Amino acid sequence: MSEDFTKRFTGRALFYSTSRPGYPNRILDILRTEIGFDETYVVADIGSGTGLLSELFLTNCNRVIGVEPNNDMRIYAEKSLGKFPKFLSVKGTAEHTSVETANIDLVTVGQALHWFDCEAASKEFARILKPNGYVCIVYNDRNNEDPFMKEYDEIVSKYARNRANVPTIDHAYLSRFFKNRKYSKFSIHNEQFLEFEGLLGRMTSASYMPSPSDEKRFAALKEDVARLFRSYEELGKVRMLYETRVFLGRLH
Repeated sequence: MSEDFTKRFTGRALFYSTSRPGYPNRILDILRTEIGFDETYVVADIGSGTGLLSELFLTNCNRVIGVEPNNDMRIYAEKSLGKFPKFLSVKGTAEHTSVETANIDLVTVGQALHWFDCEAASKEFARILKPNGYVCIVYNDRNNEDPFMKEYDEIVSKYARNRANVPTIDHAYLSRFFKNRKYSKFSIHNEQFLEFEGLLGRMTSASYMPSPSDEKRFAALKEDVARLFRSYEELGKVRMLYETRVFLGRLH
C-alpha cells in the first residue's frame, strides 16, 4: 500500500486513549474456553496503539509485548501502562515486529488489522508464534441500528475527509489472512457511557475527522456533537453501543 498509515493517528493519542471503548472481559472467557488461555501465555499485541487491548491482558497478569509504529501512540501507552511490570513496548510494524521467532503464545490485534498488509502480516505472525500459538483479532463495531448511533454516524459521514482506502475485514479477507485455515467467530455486546467531552473526543479519535488544529471545521463539528448530546443525554451522559467481533484461529 502506498500510503504510510502509521502516521495517520499522530496527534490523536489522548482522544484515542480516553474516548475509545475498552474491550470486554468476555474476550478472556472465550480464550479460556477455546484455547485454555491463562496468565502464563505470552501475548504480542500488534498495532497496540495506546494500549487499550494490551491492558486487558496485563490486568490478567499476562506478559504483553506491545508493537506499535506510531511514536505518539506508543509513548502514550508506555506512560499509561508503565505501572504493569510485564509490559514491554516495541517500535515495530505488523510486517516487521522485531519480536523473536517462535516466542509468542497469542498474537492479538485490536481495531487494526485493516491497516496491515494481509500476506506480509500473516507471514510475520506465523514466524513469531509458537507452533501451537493462536491469533485473536478484535473489533469494536458501532451498532448503527440504535437511533443515537445512527445520528452519530450521520455526523461522522458529514465531516469525514481523506478516509484511508483499506480493505473490509470480511470472510474473504480473513480466509486470506488465516491461509484458508478454519477460524472461529464470536460476538459480544459492548457499551460505553460518555460525557460531552468524551463524545467529542470519541468522534475526533478517528484519523479522518477534523482535529482541533482545523479550527473552522472542528468548531462546526463541535456544534453538531453538542446538539446530538443534548438530544440524548441522561444524567449527563450518552450511551454508545457496539458489537465486539472476535476472530480466533491458527496460522500453523
